Amino acid sequence: MPKVNNNNSELINEYLEHIKKEKSVSEGTLKTYKNIGESLPFSLLTTQPVLIKKLKDLYSNANTLQLYLNMIILVRRHNDIDTDKLIKFRNSLRDEIIESRKKNLDELDDKLPKLNVIMDELNDLTGIRYILNYLIIEHGLRNKDLNLQFVKVLPKDKIDNYILNKGKHILLDINDYKTSETHGNKQIKITNEKFINEFKSLNLKNDDYLLSKKDKSKITNISTFNDKVLNLTIMKLGQNKLIKIVIRNLLNNKKFQKLEQISNDRGTSLSVLLKSYNLLNGLEDEKEKEKQD
Repeated sequence: MPKVNNNNSELINEYLEHIKKEKSVSEGTLKTYKNIGESLPFSLLTTQPVLIKKLKDLYSNANTLQLYLNMIILVRRHNDIDTDKLIKFRNSLRDEIIESRKKNLDELDDKLPKLNVIMDELNDLTGIRYILNYLIIEHGLRNKDLNLQFVKVLPKDKIDNYILNKGKHILLDINDYKTSETHGNKQIKITNEKFINEFKSLNLKNDDYLLSKKDKSKITNISTFNDKVLNLTIMKLGQNKLIKIVIRNLLNNKKFQKLEQISNDRGTSLSVLLKSYNLLNGLEDEKEKEKQD
């Protein structure tokens, strides 16, 4: 294994301190940046051709290369060192990444069940499993959105995600989620009778979390929470695959209004949904190529 270049630690830490002051950056992003930079066995400040060669030697995956290049470019910019060749190389990876994503989506499409199978499973569920799978399938919520606290009244300073029983409907008030800085507060009103009844059956007390630790406190470890959600999803597919199944069905049946609702509830633009979650994306491109040939 190549020896890690310890000089990078000082460069990375200096840059991280800078962006902490200048920008709103999550702890997860800071940790990722630190891990990427400190794992490199060569200096971030060496010449661009050497950097490109060494990165190619170490990593063959275009996504991984792009991730490392992003970090290196940021640090070099911070130190007023040239990045033009690195940026050009990073841009050249985009087509490869897009093609790889489409190929993966096509392969996934062959493996995933149809929506009617998923809906049959959903209808047979009860309790917390029904609640979580319903929120993913009907509203496209991510794992982080599902870290919900039951409250009778919304607090003045809303920093968490909340779920309220309003009698004739359930209200979700979501503030802590992936794209919150872009989309702001999300409120989702649920009138589905079974959902309301299943939620009531949980018998949550004020301030209880939908999923919690043994002591009823909030699960703050991301991996722990994601694992819990994964194990509760239908066929252990996870929210990412479930939303792909939903989008495939909506597009096949031209249900664009529902697709727009999923986009709003998830806090994801339609363009991102169609590019990253559309199982038909690669297939449609191939059909278009066949027409042109």
